[in-house]
Amino acid sequence: MQNNSIEMRKESKDITVQHQNTDRLSSPSCTKLELIDARETSTDVVEELIVGREQEKGKIITSLLESSSKKIFILPIHGIGGIGKTTFARLIHNDPKFKCYSKAWVHVSQRFDLNKIHEPIISQLSEKENQVNERHVVHSSLTKLLPGKKIIIVLDDLWEDNQFLLMDLKDMLYHDDSNIIILVTTRSESVAERICTNLQPYKILPLTNNMCWDIIKQTSGFEARDDKEKLRGIGQEIAQKCAGVALAAQSLGFTLRGMNFDQ
Repeated sequence: MQNNSIEMRKESKDITVQHQNTDRLSSPSCTKLELIDARETSTDVVEELIVGREQEKGKIITSLLESSSKKIFILPIHGIGGIGKTTFARLIHNDPKFKCYSKAWVHVSQRFDLNKIHEPIISQLSEKENQVNERHVVHSSLTKLLPGKKIIIVLDDLWEDNQFLLMDLKDMLYHDDSNIIILVTTRSESVAERICTNLQPYKILPLTNNMCWDIIKQTSGFEARDDKEKLRGIGQEIAQKCAGVALAAQSLGFTLRGMNFDQ
């Protein structure tokens, strides 16, 4: 058991440092570094990463629905890497209150390309594959798809901070006769401030130690374990080292799942 405890403490330090370094390396200025991300257009919610966010989600949804008279409403969600921005956006996007909305989800990434943004939007809203690249044709396609609809779009992991490109993005999605809600996730506060329209950008705050411990318990299968009382102490200690990062807590929970503390 002692060896497992030592190994787990080392693992927790390594994972926490890894998440901290990834966030520093992945600043908007790092144009040569493109992190690989499998999110793309996925809207599945990782249940264990939603700990402590329900009340926040409710407030934001209320604000979005109260502003539904706006033609376009852009709410940026920003915070450090691994803090849970994408999961939080999925929670809102998938909420039953938006069941009557047409929906689209786009993973933007560091390489900003309007074509790669509009293509999945058109495909998801029309439910047909789209390979149109010419700007005037894109505008025509969106003009046919947007009018008279309630639409919620998530632009996940936006890095671009050029105000002219961001304005092009807004113009592409604006239509007089539609109600469009756009959620944007980004690590950059300055990007959030430039892309927002009505509400102030929403900052995702770090989780508390207890919230990180809840995630570790869920991902480690804590309640079903025979060694859970021995695991409790080391698990709570590890939770304090997650720095409030949900993804770090999740990674450590999965590592604990494969360890036996009765040995």
